[in-house]
Amino acid sequence: MLKNYILLAWRSARRNRASALVNVAGLTLGLTCCLLITAYVLDELSYDRFHQKADRIVLLQQFENSAGSGGKLATDFKQRFSQVENVARLHRAQPLLGSQATAAYEENFAFADSTVFDVFTLPLTLGNPKTALTEQYGVVLTERMAEKYFPKQNPLGQPLRYNNKQTLHVTGVLRELPGHSHQRIDFLANYANANELLGYDVTTNLWGGNAWTYLLMAPGTSGISANVAALTAQFPTYLKQLNDPNVGVWKLRLIPLTDLYLKTDLIAPNRQTYVTIFSVVALLILALAGFNYVNLATAQATTRAREVGVRKVLGSTFGQLWRQFLGETALFVGLSVVLTLLLVPALLPAFNTLTDKQILLSDLLTLPRLLGLAGGLLGLCLLAGSYPALVLARFRPVAVLKGVNPTTAGQRPKLRQLLVVGQFTVSVVMLVATLVIYNQLRYVQHKNLGYSRDQVLVLNFHDASTEAKRQFNQQVQSLAGVRVASQSFTVPGSGMLINDKLVSDYAPKGSTNLNISRLTIDDKFLNTFDIRLLQGRNLDNNRPADGKSFLINQAAMAYFGWTTISGKMLGYYTFEYDGSGGYREVPQRGPVVGVVADYHQKNLKNTIPPLLFTLGSGNEGFLSVKLQAGSVPATVKSIEALWQKSFPNTPFDYEFMDDFFTRSYRADERAGQVFGLFAGLAVLISCLGLFGLAAFMAEQRTKEIGVRKVLGASVYSIIALLSGDFLKLVLIAILMATPLAWYAMTRWLEDFAYKITIEWWIFALAGLLAVTIALLTVSFQSIRAALMNPVKSLRSE
Repeated sequence: MLKNYILLAWRSARRNRASALVNVAGLTLGLTCCLLITAYVLDELSYDRFHQKADRIVLLQQFENSAGSGGKLATDFKQRFSQVENVARLHRAQPLLGSQATAAYEENFAFADSTVFDVFTLPLTLGNPKTALTEQYGVVLTERMAEKYFPKQNPLGQPLRYNNKQTLHVTGVLRELPGHSHQRIDFLANYANANELLGYDVTTNLWGGNAWTYLLMAPGTSGISANVAALTAQFPTYLKQLNDPNVGVWKLRLIPLTDLYLKTDLIAPNRQTYVTIFSVVALLILALAGFNYVNLATAQATTRAREVGVRKVLGSTFGQLWRQFLGETALFVGLSVVLTLLLVPALLPAFNTLTDKQILLSDLLTLPRLLGLAGGLLGLCLLAGSYPALVLARFRPVAVLKGVNPTTAGQRPKLRQLLVVGQFTVSVVMLVATLVIYNQLRYVQHKNLGYSRDQVLVLNFHDASTEAKRQFNQQVQSLAGVRVASQSFTVPGSGMLINDKLVSDYAPKGSTNLNISRLTIDDKFLNTFDIRLLQGRNLDNNRPADGKSFLINQAAMAYFGWTTISGKMLGYYTFEYDGSGGYREVPQRGPVVGVVADYHQKNLKNTIPPLLFTLGSGNEGFLSVKLQAGSVPATVKSIEALWQKSFPNTPFDYEFMDDFFTRSYRADERAGQVFGLFAGLAVLISCLGLFGLAAFMAEQRTKEIGVRKVLGASVYSIIALLSGDFLKLVLIAILMATPLAWYAMTRWLEDFAYKITIEWWIFALAGLLAVTIALLTVSFQSIRAALMNPVKSLRSE
């Protein structure tokens, strides 16, 4: 019987080749898109879940919008709280590492407690995890880094220079971490050596350690969530016991490890939003493919009515007919699955490039995911095939064999109309979303940020001495192709700022939050980045008194409620530490000498904060060089030559600000490109269904068209006749899609502090595109039918 069903399905497909081709193409595209999006979503959802104890690990957050915390907190929490089974700290650095083979600055370097191997799943291929990070100056590196620094050698015991000052020795080789890890780790060094090698305290400091503190929660009888809640409830008491004058600005919080990437902006912005969006897109695209099948199958019901009638007369039961027609759906789905499995491996490399991921086909072929895929395909067969099978199997044989139309007299094909409206509603929503995303990203890239980034080269001094930095700065400014250069704590757009505590005397009335952001600069900073001075004067390196003076931005003027800076003073606290680890606050007060225009120190997802500017000490790590237009390559070579002369053992580490800015929004840009790609494919799938439906309807009205032409109807009137019904459905879809698209994209734009307004022309353009695409799709079949010789069409009837 099964063989007979398959044979009948094959014969039916051969008789209706065009419809079969449309069905297979639509289902294949839908399944391919769905599988690729599923791979993307699963990769996002799997971040950090490879750690065996992932569900028990939390990050201790000390300050809002920051992942770092003081190094002493880890020690305190391990000793004080029974809910904490273990702790591990990671303190990131960017040292210059060197071996006989090579030397380079490494961004993925971290000092780590030896307990890191107990908290996280970090398998070593060489070395002992119990001793690897307890040995003096020990360092663990990944297999890739071992090959880079010690090619074709056994790396264990090999020396590795740290900043040309100290020699580390390799105590272990770490297996490469999966791509879905929130921490990119190439090196782990003994945390006990961090204070010495970094030059500041990251062990007993409650404030400036900037360590990532991870807590392994005890299992507990009531579950991990109960332990987290119990620990959080003890935070107020703990803060009081510290007797620290500044704990009021802390925002202690425990963040589950598996939420770090998806549900916070500490690692990457908007990831949960994109996961939700792409999951919905995958389901919608698959639904579109299913709509196509239902539309074409029910439209062809009348052509198979006689077949059903004969089968029923010969004894076929309803169940047999239902299984037969459902089997046809299974055949189409099965053929589409085969084509999808051929397409996905071919498309996966390009998809990985587009999304900046490392998705492997094997990631999708695990047993649970294969079972899920099989369940999804079974559901698709039932959802797409059940209704057409039900319609066909319920035909009455007496009426059919008498030549009566099996559909109810006068009943319009409302389901088909509803599905076409649904398809184009989805397509228009995705077109609007693509246009909004494109315009927002274009707005970000072209918005006046309040500073100039053109021809600005940024150099990172790393650990060079203050005197070496000063001399190099002076020598760079004497080069012919250099307009001006500035040394600062960081550069505009980086998001980095110094977080200080405002002296309470200067806090705005009624304000209890004393946090204030500060940036150390020199007197060339404003000129280098073309930042406007609105009031007063610039800071001056040659005025000793300016060492305690301030510039502020417009946001600070508004924050303090000032209209003028005349006679205004400000102050922030620095700290003096004693031998026991305690400290006292030391106020740094001075006059406000100037106001600068607001500029975006952070990205456009953040509002511009009140900002203080003070003169730096000369130890700031970034040198920004404004180059003359037209001589950039030659000037860069001159700066590199000067660098190699000044720092002979240090790589020339630089970046243009334009490249840095582009990288800041790359994740959103990639997400927009992926969304645009699948929006286009959704429209294509919708058009495939419309094309097949238009072809079938034109074929069904062959005699009518012939009669109309004989009676003098023009080609244009026939095209309008065949296209009009479909055009009405598309217009209804546009009306339904407009409020849905507006709501969805308004929610998406909420992540940006500075954003476009969703204007009417975006909806008009999306609607026009949908109408144009639909008319082109339908018109091909309409023109073909209108140009047919009426004699042949009437004779064929």
